[in-house]
Amino acid sequence: MRFRTALSLAAFFLICFTCAVRASPLPAQPAFTNPAPDTQSVTGKISSVGDAAFTLEVAKDRSADPGTLQFLVDGTTKVEGKLPVGSQATVEYRSDNGKYIATHVVVAPASGKS
Repeated sequence: MRFRTALSLAAFFLICFTCAVRASPLPAQPAFTNPAPDTQSVTGKISSVGDAAFTLEVAKDRSADPGTLQFLVDGTTKVEGKLPVGSQATVEYRSDNGKYIATHVVVAPASGKS
């Protein structure tokens, strides 16, 4: 009889403990989100401007010929100044499916020298 009572009490406490564990809230875990894409920065001379894109001429290194990068402009792009051809610009951008999307553009006025 004592054995049944001890076994019943052990089972009762095990069930209570299980219910208490299942009833407690789970620790807060952040929802799965894609990490924010890293932005990069480049400075160069604006060589062409289109409706939703512009091209920047950048020097790859001091001895090489300049290369060009095309940046897309979307609704979230912040542009400080205008984008005239020949102006110096610093562009913060992110890469999305092989395309460069400008996130922040700071334009310095073109110098009067040719």
